[in-house]
Amino acid sequence: MKQLNLSLLLMIAVIGLSACGFQLRGQGAELSNTKVWLISQDMNANFERRLQQRLAYQGAELVAQPEQSELQLAIVNYGVERRTVARDSLGRAAELELIFSLEYQMLTPEMVTEQEPETQRMTSRREFAYERNLESGQEREQQRLIADMHEEVIGRLLLQIAGTVSR
Repeated sequence: MKQLNLSLLLMIAVIGLSACGFQLRGQGAELSNTKVWLISQDMNANFERRLQQRLAYQGAELVAQPEQSELQLAIVNYGVERRTVARDSLGRAAELELIFSLEYQMLTPEMVTEQEPETQRMTSRREFAYERNLESGQEREQQRLIADMHEEVIGRLLLQIAGTVSR
């Protein structure tokens, strides 16, 4: 009887979560054999390498020619901006905000026109307290936050690619 109640409670919880739209965050969308032509200024930079890895992991196939592709993805620009959010009593930065911005263009055969594709933009933000006496650790923390922002933006970009290709 106790096991039946537990099973019933578990089933109600699962149905309730699925009814409200809850979804576990996974590795991203499945791109199963989608042929992608990736255009970038610096294919050896950390962001581009990570993007290529995630595209391959999700099942996309990177092609060398635009004619072979189902989707063309051009990385126009990206970078990290650092802003001071708060200052200490001496006027030095005490809290920083990191903003990673990605500008890109996406083109599928259905989108081909005489005009250049629209440049789209994604951003990710992180804040952290900056302490002068821990400067070497602060640099590592900034690099970790930047890598985390890269992952977030790549995940959102892959979901957008999957949505665009599946239309």
